Amino acid sequence: MFVWDATELNPEQAAAVEEPSSVFLVACPGSGKTRTLTYKIAYELSQRTDKRIVVAITYTHRAADEIQERIEALGVDISALWIGTIHSFCLEWIIKPYGIYVPELARGYTVLDRHDREKMLDRLCSVYRSVTFYDCEYYFEGDGYRLGCADTRKHDSIHQVLAAYFRELADTRRIDFELILWYSQVLIRNQPHIAALLSQVFSYVLVDEYQDTKQIQYNLVGAILRAGAGRTKTFIVGDPNQAIYGSLGGYAISVSNFRALTGIPIREMVLRLNYRSSARIIGHFSNFNVHTTDIEGAGEMVGFPSHVTYNRLVAHDDLHDELIRLIQKSLAEGHAPEEICVLAPWWILLASTTRKLVALLPDQQFDGPGLVPFSNDPDNFWFKLSKILLTDSSPQMLVRRMRWARDVIADLRDFGVDTAKISQRSLLRESNSLAIGALLETGPAALNLV
Repeated sequence: MFVWDATELNPEQAAAVEEPSSVFLVACPGSGKTRTLTYKIAYELSQRTDKRIVVAITYTHRAADEIQERIEALGVDISALWIGTIHSFCLEWIIKPYGIYVPELARGYTVLDRHDREKMLDRLCSVYRSVTFYDCEYYFEGDGYRLGCADTRKHDSIHQVLAAYFRELADTRRIDFELILWYSQVLIRNQPHIAALLSQVFSYVLVDEYQDTKQIQYNLVGAILRAGAGRTKTFIVGDPNQAIYGSLGGYAISVSNFRALTGIPIREMVLRLNYRSSARIIGHFSNFNVHTTDIEGAGEMVGFPSHVTYNRLVAHDDLHDELIRLIQKSLAEGHAPEEICVLAPWWILLASTTRKLVALLPDQQFDGPGLVPFSNDPDNFWFKLSKILLTDSSPQMLVRRMRWARDVIADLRDFGVDTAKISQRSLLRESNSLAIGALLETGPAALNLV
């Protein structure tokens, strides 16, 4: 039985972890959402009475790695845990075993990674004025796709680009991330036995960051829970006020709609205590709440005299000049470079900003997207290999690097390489023997002065 000290969880967190029914958890910023989700997974793994699997769906691979490592550190057996993104879930549990039922996948397929997708769209966009691959984000909704580009003047050209894009994917038997979701929905809808079988395999389906989940993803999870008729439970957690992917179809579903979608009893619970921010920041945040939620400061920084401003006057073209002004002002006031951080909702938004700030502030050193040879793409084989090569071979990193080595070997096997003589430890030994000139790291959507 997994137990914890009373100081590790507050009463709201402990109640959510121990709740025996399915839970819809609304967690305010800084409320220990990840800790609560981690303890919930560990608790349910320790409570297992059968051989069914606990599934945790996270928004990013980084979040999956972090949660898995935390559970391992708690000393809980994770052999019955599957954790990963919705795309990885769909590939592993729906597309790979049942793709033969879809004519477009029956003769085999490969998954287009982000780098190759960008190159293809760049090429297809080159014949259209003012349209770039950034404009070509799309998502499926209902029986068709929707565009993420807000500029409707570009839509006709984008539709033509995507028509050529879909034709080329079909001709080369490739699918991208959105098509993974689309074909998974087709399979779940046309082959009802898939959801029924998965509901028998899974005891729990946990979903992180539900506020950025798309309708097609809700439908997939809902079909499995509905087929389980209450035998498969769920723990869905997020904050409707932190939704940032509305332009790509993500939204915060209401608990009533989620109950209707799944057809099972679900208890709504909340985490109200913010341990991260000062009272001033919490008060400022309340001005931007879309959904009314109670937030109470509870951390050591609650009394910190934060200086909060919101600038409505700086034009987009002047953003970098304003960032430079703020950075120089902070440095002049005595703040160390490593204390200055620029945040954005998405790393792509910071890649060009990083390069521009490096050019405009040559006397400072920066660490951020756009400065590394490998982008943070967990589905790219070379990114996976680079993580092994460019990290320290310390005992503290062994478990993590062993998992990365397992993934690299699995990819090699998928590529047709004979891996019979390659073990995780032998791959690490060979990697450790290589002399790497510099240690490079890829990070989330943050730009730091170092």
